[in-house]
Amino acid sequence: MGNDRKGMPMKPVVALMMQYSETVDGAFDIDPGYLRLLEFAGANVLTVDPSDDDEYLLSMLDRADGLLIPGGNDIDPALYGGKTLPGMDEPVPLRDHAEATLLRAAYERRMPYLGVCRGLQMMCVLAGGNLYQQIADDVPGSLDHWQKTPFAEPSHEVRLLPGTPLHRILGRDSLPVNSVHHQAVHEAGDGVEIQAVAPDGVVEAAYRPDREFFMAVQWHPEQTPADEPSRRLARAFAEACDEYRRDRAA
Repeated sequence: MGNDRKGMPMKPVVALMMQYSETVDGAFDIDPGYLRLLEFAGANVLTVDPSDDDEYLLSMLDRADGLLIPGGNDIDPALYGGKTLPGMDEPVPLRDHAEATLLRAAYERRMPYLGVCRGLQMMCVLAGGNLYQQIADDVPGSLDHWQKTPFAEPSHEVRLLPGTPLHRILGRDSLPVNSVHHQAVHEAGDGVEIQAVAPDGVVEAAYRPDREFFMAVQWHPEQTPADEPSRRLARAFAEACDEYRRDRAA
């Protein structure tokens, strides 16, 4: 790891997309759990405001070594050929546009990417995939994927598929996870491989095998930033970001 001017080890910088505020209409904020998770992993954070200004978005990505798209409101179903149904969030065009722009650019740059919840769904939608818009209606015999608080408590197990990056990172075959989503990946899209599934078959993690670290999970590790599986995932992401930083500086 390189050093800055004061001789201190340099940390990788993660561009973190802001979320739509649940308390202030039209505003954006971020769950502090993401900040704690990345801090534990040894990364610095650069927050990015949702915007339709591509020059701003790409300039922020220029300053980063990795990208994290967090959970939040539903993706506009028009992006995958669907329609807004009762019980769905109203689309937030600024966030949809910003995340699509950043995610495509990160992929082209081979920049490490970690998605959470919506971040998994957006990765798949941009690859040509689509979503179950209401799990309870679309997946027969589905689990209840919208648990009551506290969200730090596990809701169900997921099975990690052998040979996948996530299986190697976590070093286990299954994992108890929290679950706070009413939508899920249906078709993952071109070039996207599944890494984990719930007992009802719902996709819980996926990745792009043509990139060094380009993956996302459906559960919320930011709600359990001190747990070992969450830290392992975040550390692996931060290490990939640091390698990207060093390669770029070489």
